[in-house]
Amino acid sequence: MQRSRQLADKRNKSKMKKGRKFSKISLRVLKAVGEFGVETINLMTTIPSDQFVAGGRVHYRRAYDLKRRGYLAVKKDKKNRSFFHLTPKGKLRLLKYLHLEKLRKGKWDGHWRVIIFDIPESLKKWREYLRKDLRNLGFQQLQRSVYITPYPVTGELHQILEEWNLRKYFRYLTVSEIDGADKLKKQFKLK
Repeated sequence: MQRSRQLADKRNKSKMKKGRKFSKISLRVLKAVGEFGVETINLMTTIPSDQFVAGGRVHYRRAYDLKRRGYLAVKKDKKNRSFFHLTPKGKLRLLKYLHLEKLRKGKWDGHWRVIIFDIPESLKKWREYLRKDLRNLGFQQLQRSVYITPYPVTGELHQILEEWNLRKYFRYLTVSEIDGADKLKKQFKLK
């Protein structure tokens, strides 16, 4: 009984990790589908040639993986051709990605955003989800429950915390000076 429970917990953890991770290739595929409503056959032609991975098959695999996870769907047109299109879940993910890209390209305002949290052990699963989402929002880990970013992503963070009912476990700081700022600037590729 104990052994089977451990195996089930291990499988659930791997599913959590697998289901929450987004690679750069997956984001490129989402972006291409969002911009063009891509025909399955022409998926690679909508992604710039300098972003191809050797053989190009990686993009197709990612597209079908995104479909399986609910970010993309396939529609048929009148000529019975299949087209990928974004689902509402895919549109939301793409908008978050594009917003973060826009923030990264903008000029840094000189302030650091620091998140400090203390989520109880009973909510461990949510704590792990949250760490992944913080990394997706552009945060870097300073300590186990302390994350930092130069980007003003309070709206997205607030939405995540409210959605998961974790707001009471958080503190959000905006600071202008921090020890080791030079190292952080290199990590975030700031000037």
